[in-house]
Amino acid sequence: MRIVNLTRTAALCAPFVLGACESAGGPPLSGIAGEVNATLEPFAVVLGVGDKLSLRFPYSPTWNQETEVAGDGSASFMAIGRLIVSGMTLGQLKEALGDSYSRVFPDHELDVVLGARGARKFFVMGEVHAPGAFELDPDRRVTLLDALARAGGPLKQSAYLAHTYLTRWNASTGKQVHWTIDAREQNWGGAEPLYLQAYDVVWIPNTPVDAVGIWIDNYIRRMLPFPYIVPPIY
Repeated sequence: MRIVNLTRTAALCAPFVLGACESAGGPPLSGIAGEVNATLEPFAVVLGVGDKLSLRFPYSPTWNQETEVAGDGSASFMAIGRLIVSGMTLGQLKEALGDSYSRVFPDHELDVVLGARGARKFFVMGEVHAPGAFELDPDRRVTLLDALARAGGPLKQSAYLAHTYLTRWNASTGKQVHWTIDAREQNWGGAEPLYLQAYDVVWIPNTPVDAVGIWIDNYIRRMLPFPYIVPPIY
């Protein structure tokens, strides 16, 4: 009789194995939102695809130039060639260009001005109905739950929401930041929403993830428009 009951319990649990019967893999969404939001950076701090840049040399105006960040995250500069600039701040780019142009002519002054900005995107991948890249709203704010909704919502039979994975590029530190979040429905009622920013990648797995670093290296690095400045993770 006990065997029958256990079998019956397993059968009842199977359709919901990634729902009510799953175990938590990270802190609940309602409790970790503040920590994640504390790493948000101003929208303008990170250069991205489609951004238009102006270089101004006050004492050498013949070197003044306009350029745009291409789809691979690079931009072209006179006498230097193409550089990967996506993911940099304006200050970081100015410093990099200053070093490069110091080899072309000494004692120069250089200003870098950000003009029109390209669309900023975030990514929702894994066990959702419509995975892909999505543009941020004009106010550059979208919550994690809104992002899941735009991706058609999680697949009820396979989405392992207790192990929702978020990775973020932090331009200030030049590093990626990662969180494993328990994003099951019972954790949706927090007072503070969890906000995404440009280039965030949300991944909903179908099982607990043991080799997260491998997945990040194989997939996230390929999606971000600045792959050459994001170090591999081992």
